[in-house]
Amino acid sequence: MERAEIHELSAAYALDALEGKDLEAFEEHLARCAECRENVETFQRVAAELAYDVDAPEPPTGLRDRILDRAAAERPKVVALPRRRWALPVAATAAVAAGIAAVALAFWAADLSQQVDELQADQHQANEALIALIDPSANHYALDGADGVLVVDNETGEGKLVISGLASAPSDKTYEAWVIEGDQAAPAGLFSGGDDQTVVPLSVPVPEGAIVAVTVEQAGGVDQPTQQPFITSEQTA
Repeated sequence: MERAEIHELSAAYALDALEGKDLEAFEEHLARCAECRENVETFQRVAAELAYDVDAPEPPTGLRDRILDRAAAERPKVVALPRRRWALPVAATAAVAAGIAAVALAFWAADLSQQVDELQADQHQANEALIALIDPSANHYALDGADGVLVVDNETGEGKLVISGLASAPSDKTYEAWVIEGDQAAPAGLFSGGDDQTVVPLSVPVPEGAIVAVTVEQAGGVDQPTQQPFITSEQTA
């Protein structure tokens, strides 16, 4: 199990939702991971507070009288109830409330994990963009149609598009990059955009005299452009 995946089991472990190999693997990991121990303690504390902080609902008006009337009508079959007749419903309600709180906590933990993953992905994109922009062995070419740059390695011709603030492609579409030399366009990668910084490593080298362009195509991409490029680079030299 990957390190990132096993960290995500903290909430499930705190709620006694792990079994079998997952339980064994996490407990082994827990013994040496202070971060997960802290997360488990936090989840358990929040779950306990939620469970005991729930007010039990009041019985409906008139319910007590209806129960007593029914008991009087069938007295031979009914055992008299003690005065604490509502203890069982209250306990049951508290148990249900605790279960609801536990489920809510699990969903919250999953949502939090997703947010962390998204932040890590954004940070990775930002790091990739910075590395490309400060690469001393690369040439940089401005883009027309977007805020960004084409970065091309002087020796290998490997290229990257670094684009800022590009909106996500429509759900049934994709962005497709092209390396265009003369009248020949070679497909160079698909991407969806939507990040603060979008970094697109091109799958084919960028030769001297070529340009790089981006079109909007059907999901899955195409072999040749079917639309006019909305992003183009300067011609490489």
